[in-house]
Amino acid sequence: MFDDDSWRRLRQEVKNLFPLFRYLILQTETHAFCLALAGAALLGFFPACLVILAVLRYVLQWTAAYEVFIETLRIYFPMSQAFVISNLRALVQGFGRAQFSSLLWVLLGAAGVFIPLETGFNRLWQVRGDRPYWLNQLVGFTLTIGCAALAVLFVAISTGMHFVIGYLPFEIVRKTSSFMVIRVTITCLFIVTVFALYKFLPNKKIEAGEVLPAAIIAGVMAELVRVIFVRVLPFLNLVPTQGPFAISVSFLLLAYFETFVVLGGAFLASHTERYPWMGFLKTKRSESSPS
Repeated sequence: MFDDDSWRRLRQEVKNLFPLFRYLILQTETHAFCLALAGAALLGFFPACLVILAVLRYVLQWTAAYEVFIETLRIYFPMSQAFVISNLRALVQGFGRAQFSSLLWVLLGAAGVFIPLETGFNRLWQVRGDRPYWLNQLVGFTLTIGCAALAVLFVAISTGMHFVIGYLPFEIVRKTSSFMVIRVTITCLFIVTVFALYKFLPNKKIEAGEVLPAAIIAGVMAELVRVIFVRVLPFLNLVPTQGPFAISVSFLLLAYFETFVVLGGAFLASHTERYPWMGFLKTKRSESSPS
């Protein structure tokens, strides 16, 4: 049973969520940021997957990791996965000439992501001025390379775990374990990526402990949003209304909703005085450290 004190604290915490709701739902600027980020993600996602698959196949010559990445895309992409993956496989086969243009599209997508994202973060952390365009792009390029390397690393980890899963008894156990491994590695990759964005993209020094809890929450919530979106997607009837653009629109909508999660996590990280529970990792460290 809750006592009066507990109910009072609960009411206060719920009341403290109203500014987050206002920022995410009622503020026009947030919707503009999310739409711009989703459009840039759509621009760079397919070429980025193409580059990573080509690296796994031709540079590292790692067929197992190549197939694990394909299976990850099959789970992650919201609709028409077979069509998207068959096109990826076909383009990877003749990747030689498409290599430069694919990298160019990845960079263009990254450029479109980091401009509104830095602006949004700077507003939340009350930074007076944004970086110059060239510096924003330099930071964005560095983060793009870092995130691509992280993706390859997590694919390598997932591939190693799938190798172990292959020795498990019973096919249903292997399939369930494989499904869970991919889900966990996607979530962990998103957490690490969001953490890097929160720490390095705002135009000010950000302590790692300030943003790590928010990155963890954002990573878990992003996976939850994706699962809910995939369940709701059939009811949107995109094929009759969007025709040949249905696949692109489905990805655009998914990216749009998940950018709300990223900005929501940044809001929590930049308003820790209002949300003391955001310091759960700091509390644990301070309790374990010697006095």
